[in-house]
Amino acid sequence: MPAQQALTEARRQVGPSYGRGGGGSETWRARLEESSALISPLALILGLALAGGGFVLGERHIAGLAVWILLVALLALGAAGRATLGRPFYWATGLIAGLAVFSAFSSLWSGSIELSVTEADRVLVYLAFFLAAFLIAQTEQRRQRFAEGIGISLIAIALVALSTRLIPHVVDIGPAVGGNARLGYPLGYWNANAFVFGVAAALALWMSRRSLNAPLRWFAVGALPAVLLALYFTYSRGGLVALAVACGCLIALSHDRLWLLATLAIGVAGALPAVLATQDRRALADNIAGGAAIDQGATVLAILAAGTLLALALFWLLRRLERREHEVTGRALAMSRNPTVLKALAAGLAVLAIGAAIAVGGRAWDQFTSPDVQFTSYPESHFNDFSGTGRGEMWRVAIDAFGEDPVAGHGAGTYRFSWDELRHIDLKLLDAHSLYLEAFAELGLIGGLLVLALVGVLLWTGFAAWRAASGPRRELHAVLLATCLAFAVGAGIDWFWEIAAVGAIFFLAAGTLVAARCGQLLRARAAADGQGDQRRFGLAVAGLATAWIAALALIGPLLVDREIDASNAAAADGNLPSAIDHADTARSIEPWAATPYVQLGLLAESQGDYATAEERLSQAIDREEGNWQLYYLRSRVEREAGDARAAAADLGEARRLNPEEACLQEGFEGCG
Repeated sequence: MPAQQALTEARRQVGPSYGRGGGGSETWRARLEESSALISPLALILGLALAGGGFVLGERHIAGLAVWILLVALLALGAAGRATLGRPFYWATGLIAGLAVFSAFSSLWSGSIELSVTEADRVLVYLAFFLAAFLIAQTEQRRQRFAEGIGISLIAIALVALSTRLIPHVVDIGPAVGGNARLGYPLGYWNANAFVFGVAAALALWMSRRSLNAPLRWFAVGALPAVLLALYFTYSRGGLVALAVACGCLIALSHDRLWLLATLAIGVAGALPAVLATQDRRALADNIAGGAAIDQGATVLAILAAGTLLALALFWLLRRLERREHEVTGRALAMSRNPTVLKALAAGLAVLAIGAAIAVGGRAWDQFTSPDVQFTSYPESHFNDFSGTGRGEMWRVAIDAFGEDPVAGHGAGTYRFSWDELRHIDLKLLDAHSLYLEAFAELGLIGGLLVLALVGVLLWTGFAAWRAASGPRRELHAVLLATCLAFAVGAGIDWFWEIAAVGAIFFLAAGTLVAARCGQLLRARAAADGQGDQRRFGLAVAGLATAWIAALALIGPLLVDREIDASNAAAADGNLPSAIDHADTARSIEPWAATPYVQLGLLAESQGDYATAEERLSQAIDREEGNWQLYYLRSRVEREAGDARAAAADLGEARRLNPEEACLQEGFEGCG
């Protein structure tokens, strides 16, 4: 279908508010709703990213509270009464809420109530993202704009990140030049950045073809080389996986797969000169501080600009080729849409994959599971390195921890304690680098199956929405499903489930797909029995109640976090009375949390009040008994107080809980 005809069909199916004509309050309201649908994901994802990604409790909880407040406003304005509900919504909401409840409930047997409650709060934040997307994306117009908002935000993150590497003297918002060679700004973790950039490329492909706004189509194509160069600077194999899964899924499910594949090739052609130029400029590639890196960054930026112009020119030629409707082009398009050809291609790719696995699988697995955690001298060599950087050991510990308590697990958030006790390599770690294995280790069979069901239901709902749609709507559902699938795969090999900006991408896309599927089921039901939508005003009541509970759950840890920060600041200024007051306030807010007691113990130790310090640290241990650091701190206080026997016993317990910790072998002076 020629481009202009495709856009005309898109406008017809998506709705009248994109076209001309109409007027009055209804048209104005429709445009306002569409603009809000575009801005909402853009503000949330980009704001979270620039704030650091949302891994830190404060950033995540503030974002969660803001979205819950938005939900209250939507419910107050009658969004629940206009929402189309269905089984996909009930299943998805029930599974997300169930995971939050079970995570909180695990605090009853957890090694740390504080950590389990924090994990439950994380899921509550994601529940807010999902519900907000569901309520906002209730029409085809808003779903289109919502997806565009997600795409623009991810492209913007890639452009900002890239600018901090190429022109750090101009965009002085990231870390100083001379840090890690792998691009970690703004999310704080290069693999998380790489996932975002890989998904951004898929959304850029979709927008280049299906955006109803011509400037946005050209912007998407022009940004594609920069997005791919930003992905290169992360030196992340996981980023390549995200790119392959997201773009591969979109192309496979798209009616216009040949044109999307050609557009992706155009983006690669535009980025390749800049990538090759970077490899020849070691100061830039290795992020070495000095003027050389800045000069080289400016040179690569100029090359990227030329590559972008090349990509735009090639895209213009591609559009002209499409409009001409040449016979060769028509045959190529027909072949790309022929089920027999597609099945043969899929079979061929499967054979190649099996052959590659046989040829290099054994060597790759040996390297991946090797306990040696080695980092190569040249960062770009990460792309062809099969090392798992310790993931084999991380996953083994998760499996062993699951075996210790297979029914209910050790409690949400406590994998770090299992790692300290069961690891065989000297590597500090908090997460299993796999959402699924960590869920089984922390929450047992119940929680592990709950996580698998949650991800599986959302992916199946997205697939069902794609299968039941047609035309531009099918393309929209394809890119949202590709986004969710890339996250589902990536979360199995990394820990960025815990980075709120990345989790937001998944749950916003999933909420949009669930809204689309509920609408499809409603139309099918109406066609079958003539019954239309039945308003579910109970959703407003349940939503307001959930928002109230979630706000209370999020505010407590947020206030504790702020009070501990204030206590640390006061202690650094030498104002110990104020530091103690802030720590006491934190303790009164969450008496079950270990952190305030640790803070009070350290403050008492600094004053030479060893009896109080020992008492506070003992109270912290009662609340987090699997934390080796607490026993070490108490042993240090006991040694300072002259109780050598108690100090030796606590040091021995710390060593039992973390036998591979080198500093513990050096006695009291080792861990600082």
